[in-house]
Amino acid sequence: MAEGLTGNLAQLPLVDLLKMLAAGGQTGRLELTSGLDQGAVYLAHGELVHAESDMITGEAAFVRLAGWPSGQFRFDPQVQAPRRSIEKPMDRLLADSARAASEREALRRVVPNMDVVPRLAKKAPGPTITIDGADWELLASVDGESTAAQMANARGIEDIDMAKTLYRLKLAGLVEMAMVQAAAPQQRALAGPGFFQALTSAIAEAMGPLAEIIIDDAVEDLGFNRATFPRDAVAALAERISGEIREPEKRVRFQQTMLQLLRAGQQAA
Repeated sequence: MAEGLTGNLAQLPLVDLLKMLAAGGQTGRLELTSGLDQGAVYLAHGELVHAESDMITGEAAFVRLAGWPSGQFRFDPQVQAPRRSIEKPMDRLLADSARAASEREALRRVVPNMDVVPRLAKKAPGPTITIDGADWELLASVDGESTAAQMANARGIEDIDMAKTLYRLKLAGLVEMAMVQAAAPQQRALAGPGFFQALTSAIAEAMGPLAEIIIDDAVEDLGFNRATFPRDAVAALAERISGEIREPEKRVRFQQTMLQLLRAGQQAA
């Protein structure tokens, strides 16, 4: 396996990449980035032994990483795992990840986002319906005005748990999902000259004197120029440029700088 194998997850999905590495009996670290998110998967002689993403490790981390639709990867051979957090065989783990992805897609079809407004179904679903107590409590709180996000916040539960409950109630024919009417589009806030000045310094530190050219090319690829570049596209720009930084340490420093710039932009908004 070539030293420092790199690529794009949109072109070579993680599942296919892992199958290829496993077939070759590879040992090493597969470093993954998607925007400002980071993770890593470790193999030992073609066997998946450890995964980490933010503060999550093990199978939960792998399922999360497997759900990334895009991002960058880099495989560094012979890097040993810091510990073993995965015991399940890779084929079973991949099957579990595929099942989790299918469940997420089923949820998205019913609850596409947390801005939907659950409303009681106008027609009775049938002569007899059985639901558990927790689902009944949520059903009783449906007022036809609160969004799914507002209901989750009021009940102190995670968005994913709210989505799963609404999914069950929708399948039972008890609720319908209404989309909130979109408000008139607002003018997008611009990143501004100060952002590009800080970005130029960060890229120059990571990649050398071609920072200005790299920025202009990436901004143009996203369909903007510096004068029209919106603040809400900064994360996409960071992902695009981050994928071009080959040295892991410099890439991490660049991502940290971009995270600080994003936070500063959010506070200024």
